[in-house]
Amino acid sequence: MFKRWILVILLLALTSGALLAGGVFYIYQTVEKLDIQQLSVQALPPTVFYDQQEQPLTELTLAKTEPIDFQDIPQHVMQAVVATEDRRFYDHLGIDWIGILRAGWVNFQAGQVLEGGSSITQQLVKNAFLSSERTMDRKIQEAFGAIQVERTYSKDQIMTLYLNTIYFGEGAWGIQRAAQTYFGKDARDLTLAESALLAALPKAPNHYSPFKDRERSLERRNLVLRLMEESGYITPAERTEASKVPLPETKHDLSRNIDHPSFVYHVFRELKQRYDLNEDQVWNGGLKIYTTLDRSLQKNVENIYANDQFFPVSPDQVPAQSGAAIVDVKTGEIKALMGGRGEMPYLGFNRATDLRRQPGSTMKPLVVYGQALEQGFTPASMLYDQPLNIAGYQPQNWDRRFRGEVTLAEAIHKSWNVPAVWLLHEIGIDKGMNFASKLGIPFEKDDRVLPVALGGMKQGVSPLHMAQAYAAFANGGLWNEAHTIRFISDYDDQDIAVWEPQPHQVMKKETAHLMTYLLQGVIESGTGARAAINRPTAGKTGTTQLSPALAATTQGLTDAWFVGYTPQLATAVWVGYDTTDKNHHLPTDGGKYSAGLWKAIMEQAHKDMQLAAFPPPPAWKSPVVPAAKQVQQEQPKKEPKNEKAQKKQEEKKKKENEKKKRKDDDD
Repeated sequence: MFKRWILVILLLALTSGALLAGGVFYIYQTVEKLDIQQLSVQALPPTVFYDQQEQPLTELTLAKTEPIDFQDIPQHVMQAVVATEDRRFYDHLGIDWIGILRAGWVNFQAGQVLEGGSSITQQLVKNAFLSSERTMDRKIQEAFGAIQVERTYSKDQIMTLYLNTIYFGEGAWGIQRAAQTYFGKDARDLTLAESALLAALPKAPNHYSPFKDRERSLERRNLVLRLMEESGYITPAERTEASKVPLPETKHDLSRNIDHPSFVYHVFRELKQRYDLNEDQVWNGGLKIYTTLDRSLQKNVENIYANDQFFPVSPDQVPAQSGAAIVDVKTGEIKALMGGRGEMPYLGFNRATDLRRQPGSTMKPLVVYGQALEQGFTPASMLYDQPLNIAGYQPQNWDRRFRGEVTLAEAIHKSWNVPAVWLLHEIGIDKGMNFASKLGIPFEKDDRVLPVALGGMKQGVSPLHMAQAYAAFANGGLWNEAHTIRFISDYDDQDIAVWEPQPHQVMKKETAHLMTYLLQGVIESGTGARAAINRPTAGKTGTTQLSPALAATTQGLTDAWFVGYTPQLATAVWVGYDTTDKNHHLPTDGGKYSAGLWKAIMEQAHKDMQLAAFPPPPAWKSPVVPAAKQVQQEQPKKEPKNEKAQKKQEEKKKKENEKKKRKDDDD
């Protein structure tokens, strides 16, 4: 009987031992599969945007930590962590058996798991590869993993890896982000007192945060200082002095607001549209994106938009809005963008590029007068300015008056509407729209109507569309696509993509020079006088009226534009409200705001630029016959079929015939 019991006990012992050995072997095999080498694999560096001077503009990364090198970690930080977390760190081989026995005794007395007894190396393994549950399996995995780590890395490397990955609370992972969050400085600049506070946090970050419980945080910080003294890292005097240092009062936000969002967010869109690089790829890091941004100009534009004097006063908290785009006329490079007033949400609506508004009379040079000049019209050509009715469409001049006939130059300078509509009808609406399309103006099918001569469009345009289009006039008819990216490379400076300019000659040089001459007159003696700056400039005003329903109850404007250029830069500015209603619209003189903004922007843009002149316009013939006959000679088509005008023309012809007959009779 006794022997039988002995046999049973032996069998149970052997079975238990086998199960234990099998379990340990299984856990060991699991740990063996851990890729310990991954600990030293650095995350991709942040994606960096550069300005036109190739100076860093902003950095973007999704990495929650910001790793630093061992030499950038102060000695006090490492000493504080060792004294608090793992006193025998430099003596054990990954497992602190004394610490484990202590934790086991505490847990036995409490009847539950209160302490883990894990070494710094074990915590590194847990944070990198394992869950945070307190089970025997996980503890064994920790132990085997720690041994492997100690075989692979030096103590200094392990300490660096640990401090770069642990959580310090308040959203800060790693010692660098922690130093920035709690003290607004880099880790290398931490003092003894600051190092002690950070070393106090990993045990229970939310519990010991000075921003949540200052008394508890101070007590914990001073405990770390005492442990450092007991370990021989600091003297009693150093401990006393550091204990007197107050805790930080204010958390430093590391949300990393992006500088110049109006420009940078458009770069995001260009990366996706032209280079098939999506948002995640950019944020994941490892890219260098060299942009066209003139940082000084961008800052100046932002300062202008922060000045309320440039905008109409709103009756409530809804401000008048605006968008602006500045483009290099020779290259199409976008030098600055302003997407609106106030804070711009991440990848939010950008009024410089996303806006679609009717451009008013700024469309006339693009859809009417440019094509007319191509077809041989000159500044001296006489245009019809009488009551007009074309298939029921009856345009009016802004002053509700007619002048019979005006020169093309006057029609542009004074922004008369009737001559523009008549001329578009004469040259052909398809030809006019095709000319504007070559300049990058987007049209809908419904836009093929005569009101397009005055900017009447279903969707409309953005400031960037207009700046890009007008730039071709300044560039001798050579059109360049507007863009923000010069080239993209990886962190080894290997090119990923390079902007390849593809300029198009979209009009005759003579046309471009004549248009510039005409638009100079708009500023010198026409509707754009408010935009004049102390250098050669050309440009056009544009406004749009309130809807008939609103116009019946109030007076004002919906949109105000100014688009213009110098020999160096083209700029388009829009001003208006996001939603126009009875209380939110521009005053009747709203054009002064778009012109004023344009002037302020261009003065800043050119303050360090050398004065440059436009090429002289080609010579043209002045009319040498009566105006009515001049129109007929240049435009052999019939006059518009307006009953009153046609009757007047017939009466005039009858009188001329009678006069000729009398003369023949006299002869």
